[in-house]
Amino acid sequence: MEVLIAVIALLFATVLVAAVGERTGLPWPALLTIVVAAAIFIPGVPVVTIPAEIILPIFLPPLLWSLARHTSWGMIRSQLNVVVTMSVILVFLTTAALTATAMWLLPGISLAAAVVLAAAIAPPDPVAVEAVAGPAGIPKRITGTLQTEGLFNDAASIVTFNLAVAALVADNQIDFGHGLLKFLYAAAVAVVIGLIVGRLAALFVNSVPDSVIRTAFTWVLPFFIYIIAEEVEASGVIAIVIAAVEMSSRAPLTAEDRLSGSSFWSTVEMLFTGVAFGLIGMSVRDAIDAAGTVLWHAVGIGVALSVVAFLVRLLWMWVLCGINQKQKRTNVAPLRMQEVLLMAWSGMRGLVTLALVLSVPLGVTQYHHEFDVIALTVLMCTMVLPGLSLPWLVSKLDMESGPDPAGDRAKAELNKRAYAAARRSVQKHGPELAPESFEIVQQWLDKLSQSHEEEDPETAEDRKQKFQQVRLAAADMQQIALAAASQELQRARRERKYNPADVDAVRADLDRLIVAGRRNALMSPRDVYREAKK
Repeated sequence: MEVLIAVIALLFATVLVAAVGERTGLPWPALLTIVVAAAIFIPGVPVVTIPAEIILPIFLPPLLWSLARHTSWGMIRSQLNVVVTMSVILVFLTTAALTATAMWLLPGISLAAAVVLAAAIAPPDPVAVEAVAGPAGIPKRITGTLQTEGLFNDAASIVTFNLAVAALVADNQIDFGHGLLKFLYAAAVAVVIGLIVGRLAALFVNSVPDSVIRTAFTWVLPFFIYIIAEEVEASGVIAIVIAAVEMSSRAPLTAEDRLSGSSFWSTVEMLFTGVAFGLIGMSVRDAIDAAGTVLWHAVGIGVALSVVAFLVRLLWMWVLCGINQKQKRTNVAPLRMQEVLLMAWSGMRGLVTLALVLSVPLGVTQYHHEFDVIALTVLMCTMVLPGLSLPWLVSKLDMESGPDPAGDRAKAELNKRAYAAARRSVQKHGPELAPESFEIVQQWLDKLSQSHEEEDPETAEDRKQKFQQVRLAAADMQQIALAAASQELQRARRERKYNPADVDAVRADLDRLIVAGRRNALMSPRDVYREAKK
């Protein structure tokens, strides 16, 4: 019963703190962690512990699926260098540096135990980045690179962690050659599983007419994929990401599906993120009680490891900046020294670090209790402090000077493509379907593409008289035009040059127009836009 009460309390606290974060402009996950960590010391508040082995299977699948929905094959291909250099190489470099530091600061610790601690701390958390980047105002190009890194980097760290734990339990030396082969196997099999399940899932979704069933299916699917992948010792993280991208690229969802799905997954993401970060705060008292007299020594080591992780990331971002500048890339980050600093400071650790450290078997190392405090210290140094300071840092670094920081140029180009496709569809089908309303719909499209900038000069009575004349016939043509625009955006989403987040933002406006148009037949462009925004 206490676990149920704690979860409900965390859900309620998530909503309240998220509202406070929206008003203050501060990242609410960091605020929630502080609030829960402080509340847990109030006398009478029970300490609730969730088994470490179920933290990742419960929280990671839906959160990863929600994040992977925002990417595409085009973006993955365009940022394949990010996957290699940041999700794999940087994780291994960070693990090596943290292992050396741990062995220096913790006398007598074995190599396997040091690797266990380092592998748990090494990967930045995509959930933390996603939750903090928006309120902080980080440009979408940088956010896209950070999200791509976060979607895949857990695989390298989890495989390394499991290899080190196995060696630690068996009191053996780590076989790094075997570990590399195991990582390659885990990644390759996960990709195959993701592609197969994603394609089959798309076929299922296409055959089911009920949108509620389709949404429920996407909710259950990530857990199924994670369990299947882990059972065959593949990477559940990679399998979920690949399946989500494959399914979203093959399942032609309706406007209603995309709008309802976006609302559903935004709610799931917020609540699950809140509970996950609440668990971090709830772990503080247990870790402090277990550490006892070595508490401050463990805190100092946690600070030192945080500094090492930051310096390694800063150096690697500087190297990547030089490579990106030399190759004249414009769709990835970092491209400037300001971005190097921002991306280094955005290497936030989170749920994966906590779950891995808590899952270390008791008694396999003399520093078991220190590990918990070290991990929580790292979380505070790399997630809470950066989360609270990122809005200030973004304002000081002048991130608006980069290429299309808010995606405005990309959105304008996407709008032009979408409405050009709509006009082509009207010109192709208009004369045969509704010749009497052909010209009116052409005028409607012209005004609709400018509805964000221009006022509609016609009076309500003028609009009523004009549009009522051909209301029913033109309504069908309007839907044909908007469907063509939506299909054009779906094609654009597969291209490397566009950030899927920009495409989704434009298509969301278009989906609202489609839904509003079906309810209201043909309205004036400005009225449709107003109705869609309700």
